[in-house]
Amino acid sequence: MSMYSTMICPDDTDYQAWLDLLQIRASGTLLQEIGDFLVKYRTDNNLDCYVVGLSGGIDSTFLAALLYSRNIPYLGFCLPIEGNAPEEIIRGEAAAKAYGTAHLIPGVTEMGRSQNLTDLYFAVSERFSGICPATTPLAEGNIKARLRMLFLYHMAQVHRGCVLSTDQLDELLTGFWTLHGDVGDVSPLQLIPKSVEYELAELLCNELDDPAPLQAAIKAVPTDGLGISSSDLEQLGVDSYVTVEKLFREYFQLKLVQGAGSLTEEQTQRMRELEETGPVVRFLRSGYKRSGAILFDPFV
Repeated sequence: MSMYSTMICPDDTDYQAWLDLLQIRASGTLLQEIGDFLVKYRTDNNLDCYVVGLSGGIDSTFLAALLYSRNIPYLGFCLPIEGNAPEEIIRGEAAAKAYGTAHLIPGVTEMGRSQNLTDLYFAVSERFSGICPATTPLAEGNIKARLRMLFLYHMAQVHRGCVLSTDQLDELLTGFWTLHGDVGDVSPLQLIPKSVEYELAELLCNELDDPAPLQAAIKAVPTDGLGISSSDLEQLGVDSYVTVEKLFREYFQLKLVQGAGSLTEEQTQRMRELEETGPVVRFLRSGYKRSGAILFDPFV
């Protein structure tokens, strides 16, 4: 197992830990270790299956294909909702069809079908607007994410499973997920850089009898699936995830130099510039998401 297989989320000020994670590289060994982790976690916790929301994006499709390639039982559900593009739904349903292992789950004979939650979203949103008319696209997106997770957790409870998170390191750093929404019990990719995930997905394609659904997800424009914008990169204000990771490497390296008390005037100016970029702004504003619940210590 890799050194990060059961690692907890680093503290926001542990810049060296973040840099170490950003140095991870794709390899067949890493791909095998992620699969081994998923096998072992399910066995150790006596679970019948995993449950995954299949959005048609690279994260969920990669995990579905990995579970399939390792013959790990899971239920995958495509959960379209208002704001989803037709091509996203098509890709999600294709992944569900190509990479299904539901037949391995006791009492289940087929992969979870596509379940459109649009009517449920409209009903909840209308009820909320009757209480508080003020809303935003982000707030509506959060409702959608939490409705999906409600469905996935119900399926996990009924089928003695647990929900897999599909987020990766770039989303962790930028707070690019919904608390109590598009997260789960186990996060096999949370500490893997997004650019590395793409490379791992390419490696996995070589192992699949039908790589087409995963290849389609690799080529797709990444979106949040919530209708907030046309792409994740648009929201982050960058042109690629490679750029996101490059910005963070430079920023964390400068923070280490600052901690040593040896920043030059030029480096100080550069750090200020980085703190105005979309990814770093999001990192500085989303620490509460990475820290978990804040607990009062009654013994202090």
